[in-house]
Amino acid sequence: MASVTLSSADRPAATDAGVGWRLLQAAGSLKITVVMFIAATFLLLVGTLAQDEKNLPEVKAEYFNCWLARVPFADFLPVTVFGETNVPGWFPFPGGGTIGLVLLVNLVAAKITRFHVAAHGRRLVWGSVVSLVGAILTAGVILTGHRSDGLQGRPPVDYDTVWRLVQVGGTVLAGGLASAAWFSRRRMVAGTLWASAAALGLLVAATIAGGDAWRMNDPGLRIMWQLIQSSVASIVLLAGLVAVFGPRGGNVLIHVAVGLLMVGQFLFGDRQIEERISLVEGESTSVAYRTDETELAIISPSGDDDRVTAISGRLLAARADGEPITVESLPFDVRVVAYFPNSGVVRVGPVAPNRAT
Repeated sequence: MASVTLSSADRPAATDAGVGWRLLQAAGSLKITVVMFIAATFLLLVGTLAQDEKNLPEVKAEYFNCWLARVPFADFLPVTVFGETNVPGWFPFPGGGTIGLVLLVNLVAAKITRFHVAAHGRRLVWGSVVSLVGAILTAGVILTGHRSDGLQGRPPVDYDTVWRLVQVGGTVLAGGLASAAWFSRRRMVAGTLWASAAALGLLVAATIAGGDAWRMNDPGLRIMWQLIQSSVASIVLLAGLVAVFGPRGGNVLIHVAVGLLMVGQFLFGDRQIEERISLVEGESTSVAYRTDETELAIISPSGDDDRVTAISGRLLAARADGEPITVESLPFDVRVVAYFPNSGVVRVGPVAPNRAT
């Protein structure tokens, strides 16, 4: 039996990847993903403990919507559990912005280095076109949700039409599940799909036979309209990605959605406004309270309609040095003697003098 030995000069030379490609592979490492998820979990724990003495907007600004968080050691000893401990010192930790950015870069790098285009020719062209159409539809859904009425606005069609769309969508989905069960070669998977198709089909049939008694109310249909829009956009985008990336198209879509969530939270996380309305049964109001902001309200009684002059808490905090605040509608100036973002009511007396003269 003859054997042939190749010298090093006869062997094919290994192609070395470029520096940029190696950096992308390193940036997409799974180790970075695990470390960042652990860091995010730890930051979530610290932010939760910090709410013992801070409100939610403060925690979001100091821990989650920043690049570097200053974590006091006192956060690990909540006052409600351990009482006043007065533990000094703090340590730096990556903020939510840093963790989210690293995860986003890690996600993009992993997809570039591990996921490859499986289509070519006309399939690649049409898959790219469908993906672009799905991306445009997705952007449209996002932008319409950020309008002044946003998610609370009425749909452009009446609610009865939305309800019929829900029923049609449920019927189509039940038929799709049944078709998948018919062609499935795994008995357990097929049984699960058949059961899901039957349950959904019975539910749709009950809504059709039940008439108005089974109709969803208008607030629920408003949410269903948002789900219909997002579902159509995602289905179109999924079809395009599957055409381009093959079976991994669904995985790409999931990671694109995760990336959009991170980018959206980073861009708009500090713009979220929380308001509260307090009502009793039968009462109506046009006032919503922002629980994360304070103001000084000066009321001038004038018959049926009182005149109210409000000074923002941010202006009061900025003038805590004693510089007077002049308001044209007031016959006097306001000077901040002391500003307490978080304080308790105490009994005044010889030991605790009353600073409000």
